[in-house]
Amino acid sequence: MNTRILFLPADPAAGAICLVVDVGGGVLSRAVLRPDAPAAPMPPAPRTVMVVPGDAIRIDRLQFKAHSAAQARAAARALLAGRLAQPGEPHVALDSDHSAAVHAVAAVDPRALRGWLDRAAALGLHPDAAVPEQLLLPEPADAGSVHLLVTADRWLARGDGLAFSAPPALAAQVLGTRTLARIDGGIERLTARALLPELDLLQGDFTTAPARAKPAGRRRLAWLAAALLASPLLLVCAQALRLELAAGALESRAQAIVREALPAAGNAASGTLHQQLQAAREPRRFAAASGALFSAVAARSGTHLVELEYRRGDRLRAVVFHRAPDDIEALRGALAAEGWQLVEGGSSVVPGGLHTGLVLESAT
Repeated sequence: MNTRILFLPADPAAGAICLVVDVGGGVLSRAVLRPDAPAAPMPPAPRTVMVVPGDAIRIDRLQFKAHSAAQARAAARALLAGRLAQPGEPHVALDSDHSAAVHAVAAVDPRALRGWLDRAAALGLHPDAAVPEQLLLPEPADAGSVHLLVTADRWLARGDGLAFSAPPALAAQVLGTRTLARIDGGIERLTARALLPELDLLQGDFTTAPARAKPAGRRRLAWLAAALLASPLLLVCAQALRLELAAGALESRAQAIVREALPAAGNAASGTLHQQLQAAREPRRFAAASGALFSAVAARSGTHLVELEYRRGDRLRAVVFHRAPDDIEALRGALAAEGWQLVEGGSSVVPGGLHTGLVLESAT
C-alpha cells in the first residue's frame, strides 16, 4: 500500500515536498506543492502522513501509568501544567502505548496544528496522521549521544531525554558538549519512519473521522472478551432479560384478569392474584438491578464483578473487585443516577486490590 508523505516547511510561503512511497519506504515520486500552482499527477495513495515543523512542538518523556488513552492524556496534561509557560490549553498527544510506564508526549498550540491542517487542505490533501519532524530521527543506541540532522535553516536533534527542532545557533547552545552522531542525506532520508510514527498529533479533538470509528470496534472486541471472562454472570443476566420480556406479557394479562375477576372474588382470590403479580415482576427487578450494576462496573476502569446473587423477594447482592476505595464511591454515584441505592458491605484485601460486598436497592 502506497503512502503519501507531506513535508510542511516552517515558512508558509515556501513549497511543501510531497513524496509517494511504497510499503518499504521506497520513493515512487516526488513533487513540490504550492497553493497557487497546480500539482503534477502523482501515483494514488490511500493514506497521507503530514510531517510538521518541530520548532513549535515540545516533546517530553513523562513517567506515569494509565488504563486508557483518555486517562493518559489527562495525566500528561497535569504533569505538563507546571512546565509550559504558554497561555491557553495546549493540545497534547501521546505515543500509542498508553499502558507503558514512560511516554513520549507532544504539546503544541492547537492553533498551530489547525493552521498546518489548513495548509495541507489548501494543497488538496487531508492527512490521516501528523508527525513532529524531530521524531523521525531514531533514538541513538548510546544514551550519551545525540542524533543530529542539519537542514538549510534548522537542526533536528534526538537523544536521551530530548527531541527538538531549532535554528542552528539555539540548537548548538542546547546541545552543548554532547556527543553528536550526524545523519546525512536530508530529512527525506527518514521517510520510512513516517510510515509507522511513534506519535500521531491527530488525537483528541483532532482525531480524523476514520479513526473515530476504530475505538468503537475495539470497544466491541473488549466487550466480547469481557463476556467470555464473565460468561456465568452474563448468562444469568441474559436469562433474566429473556424472562423480563415474558414477565411483561404475563403481567399485562394478570392485570386484565384482576380487573375482571376482582369485583366477584373475595380477599383470598385478591391475595393470590397479588402474589402472582409479584412473582411475575421478580425477573424484571433482577434484570433492571443487574443491568444497572453491570453498566456501572463496566464504566469504571479496573473494576469487575466477582459474584452475583439474587433470591426471589430479596435485593441484588454482589462482590466487586476494585483497586481503590474511591472506586466504590464512583459506582455509588453512577448507580444513584440510575435510581439505585448502593449499600456497601465488608471489604477484604486480595492481590492487586480489594473485594467488596455490595447490596443494591431501589432508591424509590
